[in-house]
Amino acid sequence: MELGDADAAALDRGVNLALIGDELVQFGRAEPLGGARWRLSGLLRGRRGSEAAGGAQMIGDRFVLLQAEAARTFDLPLSVLGREMRVMASGVGDATPVETRCVMRGASVVPPSPVHLRCFAEADGSATVKWTRRSRAGWRWIDGVDAPLSEEVEAYQVTVTAGGTAREVEMAVPFVAVTAAERAASASVAVRQRGIFGESLAADLIVPA
Repeated sequence: MELGDADAAALDRGVNLALIGDELVQFGRAEPLGGARWRLSGLLRGRRGSEAAGGAQMIGDRFVLLQAEAARTFDLPLSVLGREMRVMASGVGDATPVETRCVMRGASVVPPSPVHLRCFAEADGSATVKWTRRSRAGWRWIDGVDAPLSEEVEAYQVTVTAGGTAREVEMAVPFVAVTAAERAASASVAVRQRGIFGESLAADLIVPA
């Protein structure tokens, strides 16, 4: 395998996208070290909402270069979500297909987790936690335009934990109130966006007392 460099314009087009462990990463520079080893730099981490897998890689984890011209997309029924699937592939001249098994977790159809959680203190001792939603249908930054919702409605499942007690609340707006008592008990907030096919991973914030 030969790896190459990519400038900012090429990275914006999706060039040099690779799966390292379970995290999608883009790299700007690939330096050959010999012996089929490479040093990658100029990294863009956590692409396509895969930031939860960042930092979990171990020596020997998989490295898969994802090239648009070599990729194939399969439309599977929603009934396979959460189930293990058997995938087989064969090339020209292969005597038998190569087989693997994977669990269909639905990462491409559930929303990515919210980002930019921030806390605003209120005069009465309470606090307001706000966040920014993301969309599985709008990964590029377009000035002056919100990312498309790509869901039937905007909805969030929020868990406020304080003093060993958890409070669940459903929100239709990207903010939630934390009471003064919860804030005094070192509250934490976990936010999941609800989608048509499931919930996102949680985005977490510890609310300062």
